[in-house]
Amino acid sequence: MTDRSRRARPAAARAAARPSPHDRHVLYERAVQHADSELDLVDRVVRRGGGTPRRLREDFSGTALLSAAWVRRGRDRSAVAVDLDASVHGWARAHRVPALGAAAARLRLVEADVREGPPGPFDAVIAFNFSYGVLQTRAALGAYLRAAGAALAPRGALLLDAYGGWDAEKELEERRRIGGGVSYVWEQESFDPITRRVRCAIHFELPGGRRLRRAFTYDWRLWTIPELTELVQEAGLEPEVLWDVAPRGATRYVPRRSASNQGGWIAYVVGRRR
Repeated sequence: MTDRSRRARPAAARAAARPSPHDRHVLYERAVQHADSELDLVDRVVRRGGGTPRRLREDFSGTALLSAAWVRRGRDRSAVAVDLDASVHGWARAHRVPALGAAAARLRLVEADVREGPPGPFDAVIAFNFSYGVLQTRAALGAYLRAAGAALAPRGALLLDAYGGWDAEKELEERRRIGGGVSYVWEQESFDPITRRVRCAIHFELPGGRRLRRAFTYDWRLWTIPELTELVQEAGLEPEVLWDVAPRGATRYVPRRSASNQGGWIAYVVGRRR
């Protein structure tokens, strides 16, 4: 597929457009993304492997929240945000890039299939928010992991987040307040135990009884950790699983070879290039 790349222009080049507080991308970021803690984890993983976290590739980047936060962390840092959906990068150029100032020159937005993303080298390649689940066959996901691994610098790391637990395999709705009179609703609409295909949606309940239904929809394969680690290894990387061992209400991800199942959990699968 065509790789349409555009380096973000500094804020002085154009005026910022302020999004509505009820813009679906704004609500999504408030509800499910935590840039500081996620990038702290990336830093730790890369450093523990002997690398230096300077060059990031954010795959399935959406509005490039993590890439923008990454370049803010230091003048020696650069990021490439890769997504096939031109509209999310258009949103980033309108609403996110102008706030970066001079740091915008170190952020590149690339419209491409992640299997054909920029070659690097990168100190970290990340695929968060479970978006790689759109790759529903071993061949498709394996091709992505091989391409991502090849883009890593020596001592670089690929990070995927993963979710599971017995609640992940049934129909349900979970509701959580996110402030400003808004509630976030995660709906698991269906799960097929033979194909492990899961269909999910995010809704937002707004003040005044309004509802933003199906603000985001997902059709994924719910990959298991053993499947992911095997595919990472087949891609030529050294796999590692990070599991949350902190008490409820906190997070602390450490390497683990086994764990007890829960109703719901989030873990990270790491692939290291030596």
